[in-house]
Amino acid sequence: MPSVAINGINNPLSAFFYIKKIEGRNRLKIYDVKRLANNYVVCLKHEETLSKSKKEIRIKLNGQNKLIYASIYRFFKVSSYFEKILLKSNIEIGLISTIPKQSGLGGSAAIIIAVLFGFAKYFDLYNNINRLRENEFPINKDIIAEMATKVEDEDLKITAGYGDRYVISRGGLSFCSYYGRLQHKEISQEPLAIYDRIDNIYELNNVPIIICYSGVHHQSGNVHRKLRRIYLEKNPIFLNSYKKLAKIAWKSRFAIMRRDWSALGKYFRENTKIMNYVMKKAGFKHGIGLANNILIRIIEVHLDVYAAKLTGAGGGGSVFALVNPNKIQTILKYWEDKLNEIIKSEDVFTSYFPSYPVEIIKKLKSA
Repeated sequence: MPSVAINGINNPLSAFFYIKKIEGRNRLKIYDVKRLANNYVVCLKHEETLSKSKKEIRIKLNGQNKLIYASIYRFFKVSSYFEKILLKSNIEIGLISTIPKQSGLGGSAAIIIAVLFGFAKYFDLYNNINRLRENEFPINKDIIAEMATKVEDEDLKITAGYGDRYVISRGGLSFCSYYGRLQHKEISQEPLAIYDRIDNIYELNNVPIIICYSGVHHQSGNVHRKLRRIYLEKNPIFLNSYKKLAKIAWKSRFAIMRRDWSALGKYFRENTKIMNYVMKKAGFKHGIGLANNILIRIIEVHLDVYAAKLTGAGGGGSVFALVNPNKIQTILKYWEDKLNEIIKSEDVFTSYFPSYPVEIIKKLKSA
């Protein structure tokens, strides 16, 4: 599958994590970023004493900061040195995320990976083979991706795949293969993912896309859990559909190589058609999601839009449009105007989508 990570340094869809040495009690701080006029203001949202013992952390796995504590808990399992040095340290940790929650933009994975990477660097565990016991592995970007998957899949019981975790950990535009990863076994019991980063190879510095968050929260684990169960049952409809998706994926690489956005758009449209079919067969009434299909339909009619496609699990979240690179701002304005047109008037909405419930308008106002 092709995947792309957004560069957090130059883009607002980011998770930022810090660790610093302090005197006194250990602290955990969570921040919000608010936009006031043309400025961004960072303000403290939550502060608590940082729990560091396994017993306390297990309790925190059900709390509001479960992503952070589950990341620490997973680090305990992977590195015996980490637990020892963490308990001796007096630190403050802080987190800022500008990725909307449950938006299909990898927000949970970004937070987990930021925490894992931050601790690995701060405690000098990153690629350090001198602090390993027998059967332990050095902490690098592959292992962090594996740890992040286990944080959600095992520690938090959220059905998740390797996609978001590898692409955020490794970065860039890539083609990934997860062959042999079906059972989600422990590290070294299955092959690592094959991550082929291509943006540098093809000297491709940007991809002409516009992302639209639908405003509809979704629980990606609920979608993945159902699809995974049916797939593991070897449902022939699912197996055949995913084989088609795999073929579309490898073909799309040649389109990306040529910067043939029109050809890539055709593959994306086919992907959307197949995923709508698969998810309806899985019992999701509106396929990839009511809001998602609405956003896709109102933008794909534009002549300079090659395709629009889901970013995550579906059932809400976000979609992105692949567009003429010379018309990005024009298309952005068109998409905003069309969206405002249908959410301001039930009559207009019904004229576009006669079979869709008008109640979705309320949710789309947050897009």
